[in-house]
Amino acid sequence: MSKTESLAKQQAKIKPKPEDIIASNLSEEAQQNALAFLEYCKAKKISCPWSSTNRWNMKSKGKSIGYIDIGGERKGNSNGSWYIDIDLRELRQYEEAIEKAGVSELVKKYLKPCTQCASCSPIKKLTFLGKDFENLCCGMIAYVGKPDADVLENVQKLINIRLAIPQGTANLPIYDSKTEGLTRIDNTLRISGEFDTNESYLFDGKYAKYYYIGPYGEFKTDKSSHDIVFELDEPTEIAMYGLVTSMRPDAPQSWTLYGAESKEGPWVELDAQAEFPKPVTSYTEKAFKLGAPVAYRYYRIVFEGRWFVVAQVHLYTRCK
Repeated sequence: MSKTESLAKQQAKIKPKPEDIIASNLSEEAQQNALAFLEYCKAKKISCPWSSTNRWNMKSKGKSIGYIDIGGERKGNSNGSWYIDIDLRELRQYEEAIEKAGVSELVKKYLKPCTQCASCSPIKKLTFLGKDFENLCCGMIAYVGKPDADVLENVQKLINIRLAIPQGTANLPIYDSKTEGLTRIDNTLRISGEFDTNESYLFDGKYAKYYYIGPYGEFKTDKSSHDIVFELDEPTEIAMYGLVTSMRPDAPQSWTLYGAESKEGPWVELDAQAEFPKPVTSYTEKAFKLGAPVAYRYYRIVFEGRWFVVAQVHLYTRCK
């Protein structure tokens, strides 16, 4: 190992466990608290794989719920300190549960402001748990530093709420759509739209992949309106359609479904939704019935928003 090799490169090779780092970075009291928290994670079946320098990703059922940072080179950390990051994006919908558990003050104290660590947009204004916030981190992160035993008890209560939220998996989504007498026709679809080469996985049954609009990754865009056109083999009455959420609760803000006899239109509005039904849970299908379906060969859905995730779009017709 080179003496000049960075700590990041050293750890990337061996991927240490947090227990391997605690003894050399924390005081005796902090070690006890950190080890006690790791025991809690094991009891709750939360895995903690190495993520980056002195940073471990807390995962439950394959989904990230936050991070553990232990001293080292991470910005804002110093030797002798440790931190727990908790992802609150889904918990934002469960204010009553947070208040009932008595951890409101913990959340309000540790909600992380935007530090411009990436090219995303902060949450400019938010009223949460009766408090007005400005310029919060877009990830809704509670960044709990140097937790003692009392703080850790509340952190665990908060994580327990997070673990109790129902969520499907990429192989077994939570379904709430009523499909009696209906059948999916996704396997006959041909699609086009803004992201012509990237949407086929919306219909391949692999929910782990997703259609993403936002500040990160392949589909980074500043546009606020995004459309997909579905072409069927023949004119078909669509009695219901469904949207499946992905691993994150960032659902589309609003959308409109249209039908047409040709790809050029004219497009007839069939359904419009102003808000995704709450609560927004992972890998869940929310279905929307059409009151007076008409047979069209082309269907078009226009999503509104600058940041959202959709794992699947399903179209349903009546069984013959």
